[in-house]
Amino acid sequence: MGLESNILPDTDAYRERTTTGKFALALGFVGSIFIIIAFVTPNWLEGDPRFYGTKFEKLGLWSHCFRSLPDINDLSNTRFYAGCRWIFNPFTEGYDEIRYMLVPPFFVATQFFFTICFVGMLIAIGLVLMYLLCIDDYYRVKVLRWIGFDLMVAGACGTIALIIFGAEGDGRDFMPDWEQNYLSWSFGLAFVGVVFMYVVAVLFIVEARIMQRKEIARESQEKQAYPMERTV
Repeated sequence: MGLESNILPDTDAYRERTTTGKFALALGFVGSIFIIIAFVTPNWLEGDPRFYGTKFEKLGLWSHCFRSLPDINDLSNTRFYAGCRWIFNPFTEGYDEIRYMLVPPFFVATQFFFTICFVGMLIAIGLVLMYLLCIDDYYRVKVLRWIGFDLMVAGACGTIALIIFGAEGDGRDFMPDWEQNYLSWSFGLAFVGVVFMYVVAVLFIVEARIMQRKEIARESQEKQAYPMERTV
């Protein structure tokens, strides 16, 4: 049985997008919002506010917030870090000297893989816009497949980042008062966003398959409409 005779109910040969494509766009939009929020918010790990006197408040991929973190390099014990700061803050005295504690290797790996995930999401958004606005019909199936494979790779990188941070983020060797620390809502949004990436990737690949069938069906209908035409 050929592709031209294996047309699904939602594959009108002249319809621009199927239900699968519409779901892919909707879920992709929601998932992108989750990934963006997770990427920029400082709530991957939080300290329980019910405990008085804890040094750590919360952190994200690019910032740390402390209630009162003593500088271990200050022998006079008079310098403390409080409030939220960018990890690479160049203005706070002594902050660069404790960066190795704030950004250990596992955290760098988390940043690296989730940044690749984030960039992959941006590439997918660009490809979707190109597909919707300016792509030639000849390249539509290829672009849909590119989007699907791009999201698969991005989702895999996001999964690696989540596994690394989930295993090490609330451990005793990272932030102070580790017993009161817990994975927070930014981490949860990242998890949901990565799951959406896999789902949307599959939907785009399925949409590419459906579009390929539609193209074959359209060519078959055109040949039946003009049976006397012959290509030279």
